[in-house]
Amino acid sequence: MLYYVYFSEGGVPKGGLTPSWESLLTAQNGTDKSGAAPAIAEVGGGYYRFDIRFGAGPWDATDEDLVGVIDGGAVLPDAERYKPIAISLRGLGLARIAHKAVQDKFTGEIEVFATDGVSGEMKLTMSDEAGAISRVPGVSG
Repeated sequence: MLYYVYFSEGGVPKGGLTPSWESLLTAQNGTDKSGAAPAIAEVGGGYYRFDIRFGAGPWDATDEDLVGVIDGGAVLPDAERYKPIAISLRGLGLARIAHKAVQDKFTGEIEVFATDGVSGEMKLTMSDEAGAISRVPGVSG
């Protein structure tokens, strides 16, 4: 899923930065995931983006959330330099509402796609037990 971070200096959008990961950890136990942190690219107008896929490094522990800090660089004052980031299934759950998805009529499984409408973002498997349907998030593909 694409995530965005905004940098400004004195209220003016700041382009031309080369942001980097100060830290990236699992929220539940603090496991360092910074070695697998994705590249950060400039979008424009002070915005930068990165792509993290559920079920793939660094988000390979599918039962954990990620937290981190992105450093905009030493050219920014400290108050505007560091941006906290939180990545969780709760955020990805919004994709289920807004993104293209396909549901299998026989198994009930739902595959939710990224904004490109082609790349799998998440799969929801369904099971019917004791009259209750359970929905379990899983890796797409």
